[in-house]
Amino acid sequence: MRTRLLVAGLGATLTACVAPPLATTAPDGEADVEVVATDMRFTPDEIEVVSRQPTVLRFENAGGTVHDLVMDNGWESGEVKPGQTVDVALDPLANPTIAWCSIPGHRAAGMELAIEIVDG
Repeated sequence: MRTRLLVAGLGATLTACVAPPLATTAPDGEADVEVVATDMRFTPDEIEVVSRQPTVLRFENAGGTVHDLVMDNGWESGEVKPGQTVDVALDPLANPTIAWCSIPGHRAAGMELAIEIVDG
């Protein structure tokens, strides 16, 4: 079962990241979307972000092992240790994509996050 979460956007200006990973705190302490990693799954497993808008993703690792998020475009969250929560800036996206945990065996076990695009 997929869970949908609509991201409305902060309305704050964020600086684009030149080289991943970028761990940052949202300007007002708020995140646009939250994703929790547990043992071999992301909750929710599908999110929606506004087309071509920077997005702050709060990534919490509630599992018992290290997790991360990566995308084909080279974006990375960096490793997040058990019990750790980080805010990461997603580059503006124009097309749906998949993010996944790159720790060996985790993606094969189902650790994928669908990122859908909606108009702002």
